[in-house]
Amino acid sequence: MYYARGVKRALVILLIATQARADTGKPADFVEVGKLIPDAVLDLKYATEDNFTKHTVYPKAVCKLRRSVAARLATAAKSLRKQGRRLLIWDCYRPTSVQEQFWKLVPDERYVANPKKGSRHSRGAAVDVGLVAKDGTAVVLPTAFEKAMTAAGFVGMPTEWWHFDAKDAETFPLANDPL
Repeated sequence: MYYARGVKRALVILLIATQARADTGKPADFVEVGKLIPDAVLDLKYATEDNFTKHTVYPKAVCKLRRSVAARLATAAKSLRKQGRRLLIWDCYRPTSVQEQFWKLVPDERYVANPKKGSRHSRGAAVDVGLVAKDGTAVVLPTAFEKAMTAAGFVGMPTEWWHFDAKDAETFPLANDPL
């Protein structure tokens, strides 16, 4: 009996250590959201010229998030599916090098995070989202979909209804992994 408790305790410690290692900033910590949520509509604005910079700043249109953050987004997507809605994703993980470009263009913390402090996007712990109907048609926003996001572990920004941070966003290290 004592041996079984010791093994159980060791397994719990191993699981905790494994989870802690999963969030240390290694490239494996990132997952592609499009693979996890295949019905999400990806309209990644910074991979096009249709953004405030008027330039393409992402080399490809890929949405990456930290594994645990992506899992929360999948939970929100599941909740929204029950309401006949799908996620429309505009931005996810942003390399620090891109955040630095943004800061050079708009060095105003009301609109762009100072890269010295870091952006939650550069931590892989923030997402800019909207909604579409099941058939992909636009849904007028903002709507009550914020409830699905907060129930899944996100915090909205009062000045940007489309931006949601993981509750623990600051615990993730800044990253400059390629997209």
